[in-house]
Amino acid sequence: MTAPGGSSGEDARDDGANPTGAGGWAPQQPAWDAPWDPPGALPPTGYPPPAYPPLPYPPSGYGGAPPGYGGPPPGYGGPPPGYGPPPYPGGYYPAPDYQGGYGPQPTTQSGTNGMAIAALISSFTGLFCCIGGIVAIALGVIALDQIKRTRQDGYAIAVAGIVIGSATLIVALIVGIFAMHSS
Repeated sequence: MTAPGGSSGEDARDDGANPTGAGGWAPQQPAWDAPWDPPGALPPTGYPPPAYPPLPYPPSGYGGAPPGYGGPPPGYGGPPPGYGPPPYPGGYYPAPDYQGGYGPQPTTQSGTNGMAIAALISSFTGLFCCIGGIVAIALGVIALDQIKRTRQDGYAIAVAGIVIGSATLIVALIVGIFAMHSS
C-alpha cells in the first residue's frame, strides 16, 4: 500500500528505530545501563551463617520444677476405675445402638393441634358473648405451648384464635361500655 503523498513509507530514511528530527538531525541516545548491579553468580563467602551452638538445657535460672511441686498428690493419679472415656468398637464411628448425647428425641405427633382448633372456634363464638373471647385466648396460649413441645401443626390457627379472640373481647367491652353509658 502507498502512503498519502505517493510513497510506500518503506525507504531507508523512514526507519522506526532511528527517527530523524527536523532538518535530518538524529538525536543521540545514551547507552542503556542497568539501574542496579546484576547479581553475582556465587553467594558471598560465609553464606549461610554458621548455626548457633546448642544451649545446655535447662537454661541457667531454670532448674526444673520449684520445690514442693513434684507431681500430683497421692490418690490423684487418674480417674477411678470404671470412669474413663468409653471404648470405641474399633472404627471411627460409635456403636450402632448409640442414640446421641442429647437423650431420647421427642416423638412428633401428626395432625393439627386440637386446642388450636378449639381456640379458633371459640374466638368466633366471642362475637355472640364475651366469654368466648376469653376462652379463645386461654386455649390459644395453651395450644402454642403444646405445639412448641410436640411439633404439631396448627401454629397459625392458634395465633389466629388468640388474635380474633382478643379483637372480639375488645369489641364486646367497647359495646358494653357504650351500652352502660347511654342508659
